[in-house]
Amino acid sequence: MQRPAHRFQFSVLAVLAVLTACVTVNIYFPAAKVEKTAEKIVDEVYQEKKESPPQEQKEKPRSMNDGGMFGVITRLARLGAAPAHAEDATTVSNAGIRALKEQIGQRHKELLPYYQQGQAGITKDGFLEVRGTSGLGLPQVAALKRLVDADNAARRQLYEEVGKALNLQPEQVSQVRQIFAKQWRDKAQAGWSVQTDDGKWIRK
Repeated sequence: MQRPAHRFQFSVLAVLAVLTACVTVNIYFPAAKVEKTAEKIVDEVYQEKKESPPQEQKEKPRSMNDGGMFGVITRLARLGAAPAHAEDATTVSNAGIRALKEQIGQRHKELLPYYQQGQAGITKDGFLEVRGTSGLGLPQVAALKRLVDADNAARRQLYEEVGKALNLQPEQVSQVRQIFAKQWRDKAQAGWSVQTDDGKWIRK
């Protein structure tokens, strides 16, 4: 006599399981951290690091009452630890990310003349594109295409590596790429070719 009730209970549980599976889950995306990371990397590639403030004058020798050497070491430790802690809290980095950043940075020096002449441009998706080869000889054209292909491969790896470091889902890498794309274009120098969000090409 209790079998129908058992079957009914099982059916209800099955329906609830199906409904639960259909619910869309919002996956967290650390936009602020990705933006800080992208800004830092792009600045370093473009070599737009802020100049460090002038060194302070050497402090006069302190007496033991002022803390002496122990006090100085304590203050230096505090000053040295704070920036590192702040960076760890707002950006993400690892050996792979640093290596890719260095590759892109070194290649940027070779690409710079092509940027300035509008022969290489930055797409809305955070990659590079050959925009023209007028005035270039065959060896230069080959070099430009090689640089663009190599840089795009490194950029793709960079976006994926940032996503892995933040434990993001594969589908979220496109958001990482878009954030980097904005930084690459916003920080581009005057005269460089960049693609707007609607697909149009302009010279900054």
